[in-house]
Amino acid sequence: MTYAHRKDIYDADTHMMEHPNWIYDFASEDIKEHLEPIVEGDKEVFERIDKAIANFENRQSSSTAMEQAKKEFMTWNHKGWEGLGAFNAEERKLANDLLGFKAHIVFPTSAFDQVLAAKEQKIILGGVEALNKGMATFCSIDKRMHGAAYIPFAYGEDIAMKFLQQAIKDGFSVIMIDTIAPKGAKASTHPDFDKVWREIEANDIAITLHVGADNSWDPVPLSFYNNGGTVPPHKEGDAPRDALAYMGISYCAELFLASMIFDGVFNRFPNLRVGVVELGASWIISWMKHLDQSFRAFRRLQDLSQVELLPSEYVQKHIKVTAFPGEDIGWLLNNGAADLMMFASDYPHHEGTDDPIKRFEQTMSEVSEENKTKFYSENFIKLLGSHI
Repeated sequence: MTYAHRKDIYDADTHMMEHPNWIYDFASEDIKEHLEPIVEGDKEVFERIDKAIANFENRQSSSTAMEQAKKEFMTWNHKGWEGLGAFNAEERKLANDLLGFKAHIVFPTSAFDQVLAAKEQKIILGGVEALNKGMATFCSIDKRMHGAAYIPFAYGEDIAMKFLQQAIKDGFSVIMIDTIAPKGAKASTHPDFDKVWREIEANDIAITLHVGADNSWDPVPLSFYNNGGTVPPHKEGDAPRDALAYMGISYCAELFLASMIFDGVFNRFPNLRVGVVELGASWIISWMKHLDQSFRAFRRLQDLSQVELLPSEYVQKHIKVTAFPGEDIGWLLNNGAADLMMFASDYPHHEGTDDPIKRFEQTMSEVSEENKTKFYSENFIKLLGSHI
């Protein structure tokens, strides 16, 4: 029996959990010694990873241990590196069978941080090359997995194009990009990037934004914590540090998407599709209203001639969004976001909880079967296009 409660579920957010030596299997010799350690070399996290690797090895040699892990694979004890198939592709295929979803988008986790922590551009770009190569290898074991190749826009359109063309050659159907350009870099909506968007559109590639890929994992200025208390510690990974930081989790994505609309990228490339992943969804309806109001307020004060539709119409046409388990997906589906929402388990991350389906379903008692189908399958299929 699978975890899935229906046969038509597609999962827009899963992860691989790279172990400390993973990136070195795919990196060229000239950059290996220059890469930063994974998880910033945190000894406690390394101990947890070592334990997870030992438990994995035990499962491979003990049918009893494997059967127990299969029974408990969605529980809290089997999240993170302890997840079934967290870092081993063959075991991940088994986990996919147990989940019962028809397809998955797969994102990197700690190796992504590790690569971007490098001090030199050459090392970062070499690390990105290794990251994408490793993702392609991990996902090649199971056609249900659609790995996300990271395409760095920060170094200009020629480098972005080089990585994009390699991703296409390697069979990627999904790419992940940054939401905020670093200081001094061109915005992603600069006309110089049109050739990149054109190549993405021509190859029917799905674009994704993901928490952590925004140059601002702490969206709240730390001055807000100068409040007589202490700054909450930032746990490893891309989760917000606290409730205040959670309030800003979608902020960078909102700005990026608004710029894609106001700067005419969606108008010039009408078949681009963007998935907004692990950035929450409760903001999407009011944000569409805010977009339209901004357009009305400024269309006579600046050149917005490239915006030929109402901004919210571009959202409905080009954008899909995942919700966190616990958000009121029923309200969203019934109040204007039915064509936007996608199911996401975040497997094997803890943020996905031990039962995301139950948490979504608890809010969906008044949702029509038509809108449930959009949430669990149709919107994902539209995002992936011809690659599904």
